[in-house]
Amino acid sequence: MDQEQRARQDTWQRQLYQLLVENTKDYAILIADPAGDVIVWGGGAAEVLGFTEEEILGKPLELIYTPEDVRAGVLADEMKTALARGRAVNERWQLRKNGSRVWCSGLMTPLRDEANNLRGFAKVVRDRTEPHLAELALRESEQRLRVALDAAKMGTWLWNVAEDRETLDASLKRLMGAAPDTEVRALEDFIQLIHPDDQAAVRGAFHAALSDGTELTVEFRVVGPDGSIRWLRDQGTILRDARGSPVAMTGACVDITERKLLEEALQLRAEQLAEADRQKDEFLAMLGHELRNPLAPVRSLMEVLRQKPCDAERLEKAYAIIDRQVEHLVRLVDDLLDVSRITRGMIQLHKEKAELAAIVGQAVETVRPLVEARDLELMISLPMKPAHLEVDATRMTQVITNLLHNAVKYTEPGGRIWVMGERTGDGLEIRIRDTGQGIPPDLLPKLFDLFTQGDRALDRSQGGLGLGLTLVRRLVEMHGGSVRAASDGPGKGSEFIVRLPAKVLAAGAGGAETPSAALPQARPGPAGPRRILVVEDNPDVAESLVMLLQALGHEVAMARSGPEALEAAPAFLPDVVLLDIGLPGMDGYEVARQLRGQPELERALLVALSGYGQDEDRRRSRAAGFDHHLVKPVSRAVLQPLIASGQRRLAQNVS
Repeated sequence: MDQEQRARQDTWQRQLYQLLVENTKDYAILIADPAGDVIVWGGGAAEVLGFTEEEILGKPLELIYTPEDVRAGVLADEMKTALARGRAVNERWQLRKNGSRVWCSGLMTPLRDEANNLRGFAKVVRDRTEPHLAELALRESEQRLRVALDAAKMGTWLWNVAEDRETLDASLKRLMGAAPDTEVRALEDFIQLIHPDDQAAVRGAFHAALSDGTELTVEFRVVGPDGSIRWLRDQGTILRDARGSPVAMTGACVDITERKLLEEALQLRAEQLAEADRQKDEFLAMLGHELRNPLAPVRSLMEVLRQKPCDAERLEKAYAIIDRQVEHLVRLVDDLLDVSRITRGMIQLHKEKAELAAIVGQAVETVRPLVEARDLELMISLPMKPAHLEVDATRMTQVITNLLHNAVKYTEPGGRIWVMGERTGDGLEIRIRDTGQGIPPDLLPKLFDLFTQGDRALDRSQGGLGLGLTLVRRLVEMHGGSVRAASDGPGKGSEFIVRLPAKVLAAGAGGAETPSAALPQARPGPAGPRRILVVEDNPDVAESLVMLLQALGHEVAMARSGPEALEAAPAFLPDVVLLDIGLPGMDGYEVARQLRGQPELERALLVALSGYGQDEDRRRSRAAGFDHHLVKPVSRAVLQPLIASGQRRLAQNVS
């Protein structure tokens, strides 16, 4: 064959190739150079992939790959496989110019010249979207059938992951509160039908299922056209292609509203019962603490009187302390009995004609000694015209007395208390305001509830069971009235407002807390005088204990606070320190830790005195360095041998 004939043949072959390429519409035939840029774009490439030859020549071949495949380096992997094996075959989603996806089967081969130099890569791609979707539809139909069999009365959905195309059946649209003609085209459209507060969780569940390859299980709320809230449980599974890549998800939603409502009701009831039990436990624990406090000085003074005769002055002092503490005990018991009787509906009101001024006057006289003792200024403002009421005067006096007691307890010395009464359009209003400690905002809504108080504190210098406000509310309500508390917050005082119809009055709530414990037993030891430091802020408890110890022959010093004890101890060098845990400011735990840090007190016996005696209280005492933990009131039978032994115990054996 001469050169002219060969040239004609080459021309004819190129024409035939061009005709082949141009008439093959189902296949995209393209060539890329070794760098991956398109240099030939023929056949059905424009039909299959959307790019014209002018738009794609010289551009990276990666333009027809999906973003996730580009990030994964799929094109580079294909080229490596084609070079290593002579061809690379695959099926995957390819990207069209308009951003849509087309499922293609592809073949890539390397192109080399006569010298075996790599000149590029040829790639043939065939559109297989329709048969692929038909296969997916068949598999999805089978899967949906299985899901429907597992969960009755539900709605189903299909999410084409590759195209982000979401399809809901009519049942699911109804469940989700969407109109039948609502367009749900993508996953985000589906998510927008969900309660706003649950959308992030559902979106995360779908993405997690895809990334982790797990089944989808998520519960969420939807809002119906009438504004009602319903709960749905969504369960779905991933459909994968032959290579194991996720191509779709299908699942079903079932209405679980009734189950959720039942769960929430049970949970709320369980929380209410747990809170009631906790409040009762705290109340009983604090009851033990409050009953022991007045008993401590009484028992000590009894031991003093039993030991030896006292002069008239000391005897009178002892009697006064006992009398005050017995009165305190009577008030505690009276409050307990009143609350019990009111709770069981056993109190009957004995209504009679009474004047507001007389009721207020009697209440004021009851608290006047406390007001004077704390140097408080008490101001009273009542209507000029006498206010005649038909009430149980005794119970109404109790209401105002309890509110005044409350104001006195929580107002610092030098403060002010106002009692104000005025007629209103529908009855009478009594206000008791103070410049005291104020009330935290979180405590105001439950201030009148039984078994409710502020946080338990070691410093219970105010004392009381916290039942006074409970009695106030119940008694006021029995008179047909109401009571509420107001405060701008801690340190800003408080105000209690009792509102009564013209004839009747009612009362509010209080609470409780704090633990109790059993009395420890100590081994008797040899007798002998000791140097004893008593650290106690309650004057009656401190003086009665000092008198008892002195009567037993010991040398005793007294401190009323933690700093005072730390100052006195190095000079006094006590053999024994009887230390109250509930000191104001620096508590007994911190005092014990600092005493243990002083070398000269290393051998001193540290004894904790507390109204609390639960395991946690004893553990804290051990950790602070105490040798013994005694629960008030402490009897001579326990205290005397303990002091006489003078021996420290190992921490784990603390009483």
